[in-house]
Amino acid sequence: MTTLLARYGLAVLLALAVAGKARHFTAFRLSLGRYGLYGPATWAGASTIIAVEALAVALALSPAPAVLVGAAGTALGTVFTGLQAYLLAVGDRAPCLCFGTAAPVSAVSFAQAAAVLLAGLLLLLVPA
Repeated sequence: MTTLLARYGLAVLLALAVAGKARHFTAFRLSLGRYGLYGPATWAGASTIIAVEALAVALALSPAPAVLVGAAGTALGTVFTGLQAYLLAVGDRAPCLCFGTAAPVSAVSFAQAAAVLLAGLLLLLVPA
């Protein structure tokens, strides 16, 4: 039951992230400047991030082994949580379009990133 909730919770969080980024693609693309991506690199970076998240959603909804879904969720969650922690530490509260909304970086967006990491770790470590 835990793995089922983690798997579908991960899929929902990432699907919201994909939808928000795709809906506000230009704003998301331009927000990547805070990570050092400018010019044509923002288009490639934004497209890659959306594609990787969409693939993770498809993986979570597929009959793939939980450990594989967990590895993907853990990798994405680690990156997301690290970036959110960095932005909070440097005081960057600009909207990040991280999880489907244009809300500023905050404890809420950090918790969402941590939820992706937690779901990934549960799937990776808890036997199915």
